[in-house]
Amino acid sequence: MRIERRFAGRWGWVFAVMAVVGLSAAGAAAEELCVPLDGITIEAPAGVRAERSPVEFPHGQHFSMACTQCHHKWQGTAENLNCTTSGCHDLTAAPEKKSGIPDYRYFKNAYHSSCIGCHKQIKADNRAAEMARTVETVQRPGGPTGCVECHP
Repeated sequence: MRIERRFAGRWGWVFAVMAVVGLSAAGAAAEELCVPLDGITIEAPAGVRAERSPVEFPHGQHFSMACTQCHHKWQGTAENLNCTTSGCHDLTAAPEKKSGIPDYRYFKNAYHSSCIGCHKQIKADNRAAEMARTVETVQRPGGPTGCVECHP
């Protein structure tokens, strides 16, 4: 098994080693797995008029999290599919409340609730740690939660 990718900086190599060890331990059948270590541009699906600019997502800065926290259907044995793949977050318009279709199927709701929700939770945890003044709590940056912070 090999991971083929241009590794950017020391964290890229650290991730590559962790991925090889982790996938080997999981018995992955894939011959090759490419993981983007740098930024990923997230934009509205084809045919959707974007109201805001695309988001430059710093994928490599999120490697401290479990991959399945965002890629919830990934089994670790093949390339991840795009979030807007059929059956995942493939709706290009918000579903009507009475339709019975879950809100998260709309691509915009899925990204916003996942990304912003996680960032808000980290910020809340940081505030709680500051209030408790606990030394053992390691704080991490919370990330953007406002529109123009992601969509300049």
